[in-house]
Amino acid sequence: MKARFALFVLLAVGLSWSARAGQADRETLRKAVEQLLSQPPLSGAHVGFEVQSLDDGQVIFSRNGDDLLNPASNTKLVTSAAALLRLGPEYRFSTDYLGDRAMQRGHVRTLFVKGRGDPAVTTERLDALVADLWHRGLRSVGEIVLDDSFFDREQFGPGWEQETSDKAWAAGVGALSLNHNAITIYITPADRAGSRARVEVDPDARDYFVIEPRVVTVRANGRRKLRPHALIEGERTRIVVEGRIPKGAEPVVMYKRIGDPSFYYGQTLKMLLKARGIRVAGRVKRGNVPGSAVLLQSYDSPELAEIIRDMNKVSSNFIAEMLVKTLGAELKGTPGTWPKGLEVAEDLLAELGIPRGTYVLRNGSGLNDTNRFTARQMAMLLQGVWKRFPVASEFVASLGIAARDGTMRLRMEGTDAAGRLRAKTGTLERVTALSGYVQSLGGERFVFSVMVNDWNGRSGPVISSIDRLGVMLAAVGAPEAGAREAALASLSQMAPQEAPPAELKARLATYASLASAPDKKNLPFLRSALRTERDPLLRVVLADALYRSDPDQGGGALLEAMPASPELFLRLRSVGRELSLPVPAVSSLLDLAVDGSPEALVRLLALAPLARGPQHDDQLAALLSDGLVEVGEASPDELLAALRGSPEPQSQAAVELVAVGLKQTDNGTERYPLARALKTALAQPGAPARQLDGWLAVLENRPPPTDATPPDAAAASAPATPAGAVAAVQAAAAAATSATQPAATQNVALPPAVNPAPAPATPPPAPAPTTPPPAQETPAAPAPAPSSDVKPTSASLRGKRKRAVPAAARQADAAKPGG
Repeated sequence: MKARFALFVLLAVGLSWSARAGQADRETLRKAVEQLLSQPPLSGAHVGFEVQSLDDGQVIFSRNGDDLLNPASNTKLVTSAAALLRLGPEYRFSTDYLGDRAMQRGHVRTLFVKGRGDPAVTTERLDALVADLWHRGLRSVGEIVLDDSFFDREQFGPGWEQETSDKAWAAGVGALSLNHNAITIYITPADRAGSRARVEVDPDARDYFVIEPRVVTVRANGRRKLRPHALIEGERTRIVVEGRIPKGAEPVVMYKRIGDPSFYYGQTLKMLLKARGIRVAGRVKRGNVPGSAVLLQSYDSPELAEIIRDMNKVSSNFIAEMLVKTLGAELKGTPGTWPKGLEVAEDLLAELGIPRGTYVLRNGSGLNDTNRFTARQMAMLLQGVWKRFPVASEFVASLGIAARDGTMRLRMEGTDAAGRLRAKTGTLERVTALSGYVQSLGGERFVFSVMVNDWNGRSGPVISSIDRLGVMLAAVGAPEAGAREAALASLSQMAPQEAPPAELKARLATYASLASAPDKKNLPFLRSALRTERDPLLRVVLADALYRSDPDQGGGALLEAMPASPELFLRLRSVGRELSLPVPAVSSLLDLAVDGSPEALVRLLALAPLARGPQHDDQLAALLSDGLVEVGEASPDELLAALRGSPEPQSQAAVELVAVGLKQTDNGTERYPLARALKTALAQPGAPARQLDGWLAVLENRPPPTDATPPDAAAASAPATPAGAVAAVQAAAAAATSATQPAATQNVALPPAVNPAPAPATPPPAPAPTTPPPAQETPAAPAPAPSSDVKPTSASLRGKRKRAVPAAARQADAAKPGG
């Protein structure tokens, strides 16, 4: 009896101690979170943050938890919950193939195709379906009739009109859809410079696509600029590809949305039938299946749970909106519409304790400036689904895993949250969100939602701060958790700090060697080093190596690391000369500038005087004179806007460098695009004629106008800050793009810049190796994240594939809004 009593006392004491320890951990967490939220960049933004315990249901932390904010692609959590709970994880979409009568001697006079919103149909699946029809005896077809009446004919949901785009992440929906209603475009250089490059599409449905190649092959060491456009022409889509590609370069793969989804499906089906040897005598048209039609075969999609996993991992807008219409058709009656589907979602939210009128739900993807939820409502949704056992595992499994997959693949790498946190991302212009689940090192499980709107500056630091919040939650209850959280909350954790000279030179040589011999196998090492390095010089070289190793991921990290002023570059060149290293970062900036990046142009013009002034850096001068000529050829309007937005010493030095480059190429100015842009600008009313004619005189190697604007006057007219210069370039480039694009694409948005991987602050910088890591010992980098996660919105917009996601949805222009 005494032993039992003693055991009871010990147990009670243990539980009491555990409870006190848990409360202490939570209090430490609250203080760390408060400290992080009180510092830039989050202190200057509108932040809603809610953390709840899944173990006891308590609210652990709340800041502006009831403020309505734009959730971006976190809206897909609502769509996912509604689909799983109302349709069931095992639900399958079916597509019926019918004949006007039973097949006779292998012939069907009219082949009807009845679609029911399957979002997972790919060319590969469609080809397998055609093979099945062949083996069932089908040898000839009269006409093909497409029945897409399961949905209404609206392709684009509420809010999509705010940002017209022909990017694949902005594809419309239809009851008969294929490849996420996107097309894959391959651009391959010709064998000779000056010749037209080869442009091909997949699927090559020639009765649906009209291909217009306008891409020229340039010299082997030239730079690339490609601009594909998709023009909707009734039942067909015209693909126009403009730009330049270097001789000998690898083929480039790009993606665009298509026009009418049903005819895309139907014409591709016709092509595949013919390729299989099934004759198609008639045309493809839209119509309804009559009651007398005879079923030939019905084909099912993968289970809904798998489709939702594909949607959330890569943040597919297309799947989300297809699910909304399917909910409407299945639960409210055909045809499926956005109002019907959203009504189903609102019914579910009310059931979960989130009443109508307390939020704004206008579409299922989160695209643009349309939806509004609070952080507390998102946390309540996550809590509610967690408690519904039949769908909870499928719902949680659909979310991205920190540092492992989906849109979370490059976030929180090397931190306590890696592999322990599952969440849905959301990204628009001046909008970012993260909501999901995390199990801490101490074993406690949390649900959380953080939404950040309306900040100034780049998005990288904001996303990094959000990631630090996630890492704080993962560290709760761990040994020395308080110290970890305090370090994460400390602003000084990521403050710039110069490395000791010997260490600086060793690491600089290592990173420069990786930049000179780019290899995707080094990407994990480079990303990890960029998160922990605090010396500004090393961060520039690291970011340069990261860009060169994977240019398709964009230059956001490099633009973030390198300021629009020459001081840091001068220091970097000084150390680099001692080590006999090549000029850092400039070649990568030129790549971005040729592609029209305003921020890259501002940085290059800031360096131009270093190549023409007393220092006269010969290597830099050679790089800039050669590269700026290409910029003036590929992006003349953007370069002219940058010149007009820069101080006079910078613009004059840049124009002189262009003139040197032109002379070396032996090309005249008559057809040089920058010279032509200058002449066009001179003809505009109110143009600064003396300044423009002075630049033109330099290019044409003639005396400048005698009444040239004094340098001081020119400088006075320039924007006072790099940010002002960038804005000037963006405005001019947008106007030029609109003026030169085909009419149907004049509102197409340029891809947003890709932000660098967030930089968690936990681990101290590890000593860099003195030699590049051997390729065979470096873990292979995961495939580039799809472009599904970043979408443009009025506030503006930034995945990919598992088994059910077609290749055309796996884009690295990354920048798909809403993700």
